[in-house]
Amino acid sequence: MKKTEMARVLSQFADHLSNFAACQFGKLKRKPFPKLSWRAFQKLQLIHTDIGEPQKTPSLKGNRYYILFIDDFTRK
Repeated sequence: MKKTEMARVLSQFADHLSNFAACQFGKLKRKPFPKLSWRAFQKLQLIHTDIGEPQKTPSLKGNRYYILFIDDFTRK
């Protein structure tokens, strides 16, 4: 590819990478999620809810939306 000049951008990128140590790219990590300060300790104490977007295929009764409830304690 380099002979046919199809990889001009690749060679420029490779020249730019020579300034960095290759292992720096492999060691990049995300910061951990913050610890929650409060969680439910009983059933139904905290409920998370979400409304789904319009679905392409309607349900058997013709509905295109859905609502989701999740209990924080049981995760169900």
